[in-house]
Amino acid sequence: MLAGAAWAQELDQEEVSEQPAAGPTLFSGAWTAQLGVDTAAEDPQEDVLTLRNRLDLEVRHPLANQRSVALSARLWHRAQVGHRPGQWTPAFTEDLPELGMRYDAVAELREASMSWTRSWGRLTVGRAVLNWGTLELQSPLRVLAPSDFSQGLVGALSNPDESPLLPAWMVRWETQLGPGQLDAVYLPFFEQHRLSPFATDAAFVRPGLGPELPASIAPLLRRLDLRLDRALGDTLLLALKPPSATPLDGSLGLRYGLQLGSWDLAIQAVAGWDRMPELRFDQDLLVLLGATATAGFDLPKLAEAFGDPAVAAAAQRSQGKALTDLVQAEWRRRLLVGLEAQGEPIDGWLVRAELGWSPAKVLMDQRFLPIRSAQLLAGAGLEHGVGDWLNALAELTWQYSYEAPAGLPLLMTARHQVQVAGGLQARLGEGQPWTVQIGGLYGISLGDWAAAPRISYAWGQGWTAALGAVLADGPPLAPGGLFRTDDQVLCEVRRQF
Repeated sequence: MLAGAAWAQELDQEEVSEQPAAGPTLFSGAWTAQLGVDTAAEDPQEDVLTLRNRLDLEVRHPLANQRSVALSARLWHRAQVGHRPGQWTPAFTEDLPELGMRYDAVAELREASMSWTRSWGRLTVGRAVLNWGTLELQSPLRVLAPSDFSQGLVGALSNPDESPLLPAWMVRWETQLGPGQLDAVYLPFFEQHRLSPFATDAAFVRPGLGPELPASIAPLLRRLDLRLDRALGDTLLLALKPPSATPLDGSLGLRYGLQLGSWDLAIQAVAGWDRMPELRFDQDLLVLLGATATAGFDLPKLAEAFGDPAVAAAAQRSQGKALTDLVQAEWRRRLLVGLEAQGEPIDGWLVRAELGWSPAKVLMDQRFLPIRSAQLLAGAGLEHGVGDWLNALAELTWQYSYEAPAGLPLLMTARHQVQVAGGLQARLGEGQPWTVQIGGLYGISLGDWAAAPRISYAWGQGWTAALGAVLADGPPLAPGGLFRTDDQVLCEVRRQF
């Protein structure tokens, strides 16, 4: 957080002139290749080997009159190899029941923004990243910007330098106001979190999760080609009629920060959208999905399934129903107010804290029935470094949905949800080419956990090699349990330029 005095000094130094000094264009990029070996694939629909390639490019260019442009793009590719039933030999065939090789390739524009700095502040328009909240690992106040959950715990924990926050279209104004700094952000478009609902080990549609469906439905859905995964997610989102892309359905955030002694303090208020809608499933749809999943692609079995009177009656009643009749979604506005604090009361010990309140949050019980509850949110963190070679971080978060019925099992959360997370990083050797680190979390309320040990070595001009793992376990309806079949050992090579 920029203190008020620092912000004023920065603006004084950036007074507009007719011929400002031209600054250098900053260009950077990175190529990352990662091979993952799944240690917990339990059925042929899960990958044994996963290859991920990613190319990141970024340009930051200063213009005249204290303007600047930021552009960044990403090209990533993922290939997965399944295995044959009862074997651990990778199946490189294209036979659908055995999956074989699947791949996904996506090119995306991430940042594309222009900033103006004047005596009245800094204005940024375009696609950029918004990072509010003080906690590093699991901030309960970081709700305004979308996040990337498409790689599950592998993506979230395997690369500690990669933030899960996604860029979003916004208009942002930062200015000095009294003793502190005002940060006002308007997001004109609703942007969903990036999820991978089907074609991963950590599929959200799986046996024991959600409505009572036959155990075969999750493997069936996970047979979908990875190339269709994001397209299917986008199609489903549009079918659920999300908030319109108009200024009236935009989101607004305000944050005011100031420095008080050795502490940076801030208050924020966010008026946006809950990204989980209230979902209601048609019972006839569930019956048909179950019958189709049980029969698979076997036509005689399909005929036999639809010969069942109950299935035939459900099919008859479903004729003429629109998708919006089969799955109904109601999107709700969400308000969040919060306080942030960050300071160093003892030399070398950095303390972070957050406190928030939301009058309504959409939750789901384990049958996918929607529930709305007000929430209290709190978090605290402690970070300590020893020289420039050792750094340790620990955080505790608490979310209390006090209007949810007591004793009702919730989906992926709890009425009292308490989590601890931490990380340890050490840089070793002459010139510190070696980096050893471990990060993870433990859900005290749900009894789930995840851990990610990693060791890396840097050499030459921007080259880094790393060996790590991502491990998770817990009850089936907890986050760690959702990803327990996605344990992976990871080998990575990275080139920064």
